Amino acid sequence: MREAWTVLLLLLLAGAAVYAHTATTTEEYSRYNVGWNGTSNLVAGEVRDLRGLDHGTTLLVLAPDRSFTAEEIGYYRAFLDSGGRVLVADEEGAANGLLADLGSSMRVRPGTLASLDRDHTDPGLFVGYVVGNATFFAGVETVLANRPAAVEGGEPLLETSILTWDDADGDGRVTGSETFAKAVICAHEGNLTVLGDPSLFVNAMLAENPEFIENLRPVKIDGVHSRTGTANPIINTIVWIQETPPAAAALAALAVLPVAWRFGRKRDE
Repeated sequence: MREAWTVLLLLLLAGAAVYAHTATTTEEYSRYNVGWNGTSNLVAGEVRDLRGLDHGTTLLVLAPDRSFTAEEIGYYRAFLDSGGRVLVADEEGAANGLLADLGSSMRVRPGTLASLDRDHTDPGLFVGYVVGNATFFAGVETVLANRPAAVEGGEPLLETSILTWDDADGDGRVTGSETFAKAVICAHEGNLTVLGDPSLFVNAMLAENPEFIENLRPVKIDGVHSRTGTANPIINTIVWIQETPPAAAALAALAVLPVAWRFGRKRDE
């Protein structure tokens, strides 16, 4: 009997080691990434069925990486019409199609904003100032931004100082045709908000803007279009097993079989 328990313990330890090694990733924005650029520490549920969303929830579209179907656009419209809040965090312009289909004038303008209005040596890490009245920024005066994109259209909510420029050549200096100018990095139209900085939600930035993060709650992430998932097949298989009770039961049975076989053999001897 002691040998059977020893075998079971060894199997459990081996399984735990394999799980710890395979259940993490380095993919940016992934909730399975425990590193600085992951979102493992972001307290937010994930929703994949966009029908019948609770209108008391903030729906976060984080760094979208795929297009929206007409049916999905309809679900978004219904959610917004019911009073739900949608926050689109995008720096690459991938969300512009969604915004257009929703009838919004707001667009994300990809670029490399830098500023002298900073407490860090990195010119891409600088302060944005709250200039609009919105629930997301209640009690907030400034936000630390990390290489945000500019947002055009809508009513401005976050704006940079005049000491900001689009650092097209990435040299951290104002050169060539680059000039200082204010830039809007967050705007809204009603309860639809666009933020040009998805990195505000990565692990390394959460502690920099705690009041803003708190104001979003309760928040759900659009798990279909956001980059919070992973392309790792092992992680996806583990998640599928966790979300599928019959599969989890079958796996547990397989794990016990070697011990049961060894115990039965011991009795026969």
